[in-house]
Amino acid sequence: MGWPALPFEVRDCIRANYRGTLIVSGGYDGVRAEKDLQASVGDLVAFGRSFLANPDLPERIRLGAELNTDDPDTWYTPGPEGYIDYPELVTA
Repeated sequence: MGWPALPFEVRDCIRANYRGTLIVSGGYDGVRAEKDLQASVGDLVAFGRSFLANPDLPERIRLGAELNTDDPDTWYTPGPEGYIDYPELVTA
């Protein structure tokens, strides 16, 4: 959303000094989330915009399915557009 990426040095410093549960976020998909969890970058991964565009996100990640792209033009607007009108995953 236009924020600069957190430098690795800062992230590593936080991880080394903070003993609580660390939640990471920012443009994650299933592959990157698993990679960062395995590397102990964080303990949990937050999915924000991906959940808006993919109400079936856990199933899509489990299957390795393609994700819908979110539409920022519909955020915080009245009506269903951008909230409940994204296509669901179709499986055979």
